[in-house]
Amino acid sequence: MPGMPDSKRPVIPISIDPTRLKLTSDDASTGTLIGFRCKDCDTTVFGTAVFCQSCTSRNLEAVELGVKGILFSYTIVRIPPAGWPGDVPYVLGQVELPQGPQVLAEVIDCEYDDLEIGMDVEMTLQAVPAESGGPDKAVYKWRPS
Repeated sequence: MPGMPDSKRPVIPISIDPTRLKLTSDDASTGTLIGFRCKDCDTTVFGTAVFCQSCTSRNLEAVELGVKGILFSYTIVRIPPAGWPGDVPYVLGQVELPQGPQVLAEVIDCEYDDLEIGMDVEMTLQAVPAESGGPDKAVYKWRPS
């Protein structure tokens, strides 16, 4: 904001991993997952790739994977990894995207009894404080759609 001291300016979150999450709004409230598609065999992967995991071709193109998927599997995590900043227990969901790749992330806004394999989910972003100062990180999570 013009004329406002740096310490008073709102800090906008940055992507937790720009190779997997592209922010699509200036306030980091929306984004899309990104990956690579093989132009030879049409296999798509989440995140970066140097060669195709299916046919080893290097003929890849960057693609936006969107924000929707299907809950493929999940587990309830009761003992989190060191440094986990969220609530415990939490649900870790494996979500299959329409293009084929699967993405792991926390499932939020859903009671444990309401979780169902095959349910539609959508990506949402949440700001998480950076570990060593600096701007918050925009983290992708899943919620029922």
